[in-house]
Amino acid sequence: MGNRRMGARRLNALMGSKLAEDNRNTAGPGIKDAVVSSTVHRQGNKVTTQISIDLGTSKATIASKNTLHDVIGVSGTDGAYLTQLTPAINGYITYAEMVCLEVPTAATNACTDIDLRLSSASDGAYDDDSSGLAGTVLLIEAGGAWALGEVDHYAAAHGTAHDIGADNLYVYLAVGAAPGGDDTFTGGKYVITFEGYLVPDDK
Repeated sequence: MGNRRMGARRLNALMGSKLAEDNRNTAGPGIKDAVVSSTVHRQGNKVTTQISIDLGTSKATIASKNTLHDVIGVSGTDGAYLTQLTPAINGYITYAEMVCLEVPTAATNACTDIDLRLSSASDGAYDDDSSGLAGTVLLIEAGGAWALGEVDHYAAAHGTAHDIGADNLYVYLAVGAAPGGDDTFTGGKYVITFEGYLVPDDK
């Protein structure tokens, strides 16, 4: 009998895993040009979502206000969210990580203290107070200027019966400390990673 070759899609399905899929998560118009890539990778029921960001992109002007908690994004454009996390695609999120791969820069007032926030609002925009958005959650608080290679993370607390509460929420970058004045970014690169779990199929 001859050998039968199995397609990669079928093989991955049988193994309970999927290779990285690009652009399953989309960013809002208020910051989409700063999102270099967005991938979702499944291994069994575990899902890893990874978003790469370039705040100094030449495709748009990404700006920050001189106000604590204000959303970072393009001036005058609503929806400055990096993605929306949904249980169907990203799973129930149990872990989040943010790493700085290029320190944020600007002409004069570089916002180097940047937080990661969640909200149920899809219209959060540059200059909006992220702490006042609907259903807001402070996920990662830098607590100071980011350093090259610095990693910060948030995980579900041990002993709790739930995930970190990111279901269907939108992801925003926000000013963690007033930088001394409004400005636009000339640099600043991050990779943000979420880990979650999909509900197993019925038998």
